[in-house]
Amino acid sequence: MRFRVQGLAADASAQTLVLDAADATEARRQALAQGMAVVDVRPVGADGGLFARRLARGFDLDLFCQELLALLEGGVTLNEALETLAEKSVHSARDDEAAAVLRDLSRALQEGRSLSGAMADRPAVFPAVLVASMRASERTSDYAPALMRYHRYRRLVADVRGRLVAAATYPLLLLVVSLLVLLFLVGYVVPRFASVYAELGDRMPAGSRAIVWLGQTIGEQPAVAAVLFAASLAAVVAFVRAPLSRRLAIRLARAWPRLDALLHAAGCAQLYRTLALLVQGGIALPAALAMVQDLLPATMGERLRACRRDVDEGRGFTASMAAHRLATPVAARFFRVGESGGRLGEMIERAADFHEAELVRAADWFGRVIGPALMLVMGVVIGVVVILMYLPIFQLSEAVQ
Repeated sequence: MRFRVQGLAADASAQTLVLDAADATEARRQALAQGMAVVDVRPVGADGGLFARRLARGFDLDLFCQELLALLEGGVTLNEALETLAEKSVHSARDDEAAAVLRDLSRALQEGRSLSGAMADRPAVFPAVLVASMRASERTSDYAPALMRYHRYRRLVADVRGRLVAAATYPLLLLVVSLLVLLFLVGYVVPRFASVYAELGDRMPAGSRAIVWLGQTIGEQPAVAAVLFAASLAAVVAFVRAPLSRRLAIRLARAWPRLDALLHAAGCAQLYRTLALLVQGGIALPAALAMVQDLLPATMGERLRACRRDVDEGRGFTASMAAHRLATPVAARFFRVGESGGRLGEMIERAADFHEAELVRAADWFGRVIGPALMLVMGVVIGVVVILMYLPIFQLSEAVQ
């Protein structure tokens, strides 16, 4: 990955360097070795801002890898393949900015630069793991295996994410439908009962009075109620998406041993999947660990950093991962077999497959449990509202008798 290092030279003049390094720490170390007083280190292109994010959304990375792989396997040279994809983007009316990315890659190759270096200039479009895989494949100039592994990696990750989303869809739809039914009862049905209850006054139960008051308020000022409802919904969404609420939710989930184990398995699966991609692509294990640590949560990233130090000092990979609680019992078995048989990348991938399957099974189980539980809770809530609506009628009937 390429980093832009800014600082002061030996004569106190401002200096900027662009260095290839595994991470920011390595880039800083290289700059210090050249006698530079480092002030700032950041990935090249990391300050692209809104344009970079918009460009990343407009560029289909999966399609790019798939089409480039097909062209290379068909015998087309790399530069010709990029030019072909750029022309195809323009003719198929895809985003002009995405076509510009392909033209920039082709231009960089014509200038004698490497493909990985050109990709590293656009970190918002090309992830660091893809750049590292392409850099490793440049030793043999055979890009097809790296593209094939990365495309498979993306497909597997997307498949797991899709299964998790599907497991959460039914409870979410059930919650939305229940809230709409509740809103219909309180905002439409209850105001029609208000005139019937007018004679009772304070003789109505407190719960019924509250429901009637809320229904009348919504019926008399629907615009205000809609604005307040939208604002409340936006506040809930903002709270759920806030980093603080996510940390709080994770802390609460870890209080339940079963959920804590699943969260740990999910983090390990992400670690193993990405690490397998890099190791199988020919990246040295210490460099692969350095690249993966920035993709993990802070706590796991710190443990992986310590694991990398142990590996640098000559300790075995399996022992280091187990010592820092990064290898589950099943994964440790896989790693031990891989180290002894020279198939570490394959065994890391098998460990990722195992834990991802475990995660999907757990998500399916939680979906089957949470759905009925949520249905029961919302049924009780709606039932209480209906009872509070009809309770005054029962009182009127008793008074008439």
